[in-house]
Amino acid sequence: MINFIESILIIISTIIGLGVFVLPYAFVHSGFYFWVWFLLVVMSFFLLHLIYSEIIFQVKEKHNLPGLAGKILGEKFKKYVWVLDFFGTQLVFWAYLLAIPAIINSFFAINPLLIKIFIALFVILIIFLKINPFAKVESTLAVLLLLLFIFLISIFLPQVDFKNIQAASFNPFISYGVLIFAFTGYSSLQIVYDLIGENKKKMLAINLIALFLISLIYLLFTISIVGIVGKNISPETFSSLKNRVDIKILTLAGILAFLNIFTTFIALAFYLKRGLNVDFGLSESKSWVLTSLPILCFIFLNLENLAKLISAIGSLFIGLNLIIVLLCYLKLKEKKYFKIPNALVYLMLIFYIVGFIVGILGEFLS
Repeated sequence: MINFIESILIIISTIIGLGVFVLPYAFVHSGFYFWVWFLLVVMSFFLLHLIYSEIIFQVKEKHNLPGLAGKILGEKFKKYVWVLDFFGTQLVFWAYLLAIPAIINSFFAINPLLIKIFIALFVILIIFLKINPFAKVESTLAVLLLLLFIFLISIFLPQVDFKNIQAASFNPFISYGVLIFAFTGYSSLQIVYDLIGENKKKMLAINLIALFLISLIYLLFTISIVGIVGKNISPETFSSLKNRVDIKILTLAGILAFLNIFTTFIALAFYLKRGLNVDFGLSESKSWVLTSLPILCFIFLNLENLAKLISAIGSLFIGLNLIIVLLCYLKLKEKKYFKIPNALVYLMLIFYIVGFIVGILGEFLS
């Protein structure tokens, strides 16, 4: 029972992150389309989690997605997927460097450029080490953030003015990518597998409960924030809450959000450095330099709309990763645990391919 509950918390803590803070903005600028994409993304991710579980149940060895692609689709795919992972993750770093100053400035005024310089240099220095010193605190911080969301929703929901819950514009493109970004965390299933083993019934129940709870938190949080702030919501939410909620609550929320994003930033940077070192045979120093250089460049790159960047990452880079997962599943000789009909898998492929096109169109039309 302990492993069961721990597994649910691992999935929840892995998925909930920066993406949730962009959902209110996506809702305000999508209206009806937000609900359509939300329903489709939740259903597709539940099936995707079962599909990914089938893959890791069969492969058994520990691999990230590039390793799985290399083992199932062929060794050349390992490099292609890893390069895709590298560029997509670097863009996530850019999103972090844009979001963190906005979060901090909601409760403490500091020059955003100084914040970005400090964060980037600190991350670069930390990943020079061989082991991530923050690895053991990530899950604790994520659980604290989850409890904070429950607390915030309980405070905000009774104050909701339903007149505020309306769209400022109708952009059908932005919500898809933001939701894909916000729900991505299937890599946590490998840790769940280590805890429960090849237990089909438990894996099914764990994913069902975890995704249901995440969806409920996302919906209640989005409605609560929009219901209080209205149309003038900022892309990262926090800026809009300044002077609208108690400063102590905002400060606590901001600190936990910052720590959650910051430790994830470090974990992903270690992941990239390790991939260059192990998968491509580069030395520790070269891997460190190649991981660090883009981060330094992002310090000086500004973007007016964080939500647009996150939407592009979700629909384009994460979307392509999801397509790779589906192709791996289709390539399996037999389905021993979760037998998803091929027709449904192809339908999901079409969904993510359409989403990819939506992402490209969004860059030009939004």
